Amino acid sequence: MNIHDCFKEGLLVRAPVSRETIKNTLNLAKHYIERATGNLKIEYFDIAFTLAYQAMLHAARALLFKDNVKERSHVCVVLYLKNKYRENLELAKYFNILDSYRLSRHEVAYRGGQVSREEASDAIKDAKGFLKLVGGILNLK
Repeated sequence: MNIHDCFKEGLLVRAPVSRETIKNTLNLAKHYIERATGNLKIEYFDIAFTLAYQAMLHAARALLFKDNVKERSHVCVVLYLKNKYRENLELAKYFNILDSYRLSRHEVAYRGGQVSREEASDAIKDAKGFLKLVGGILNLK
């Protein structure tokens, strides 16, 4: 699949997105990071990891929304952003991490895959770093 397929199949759609929606999406990402951190403390590593992934996904969606693009596919979110920001090496690093976590999250959610404390902690750290970077790009106040 490529970005053109995503648009052709309706998995990415051009549609107006309000500034309020973008802000709310970033706030949701922050909320998921807080929940992930709480689950790490009580040693629910799979839940912490999944929530950290959700935080990264929502931060990524906020970048799509900035371009008035809505999504119906996690794969297409990554494809779009990798294409749009291919020159930004710092963001590209996070898109690769997001894609890796997408695959791991699928394993955890649908096959009962295990997550270690270190993996959950790393995912939370990555989510925080990505959210900070995205927040700086969007510069919403």
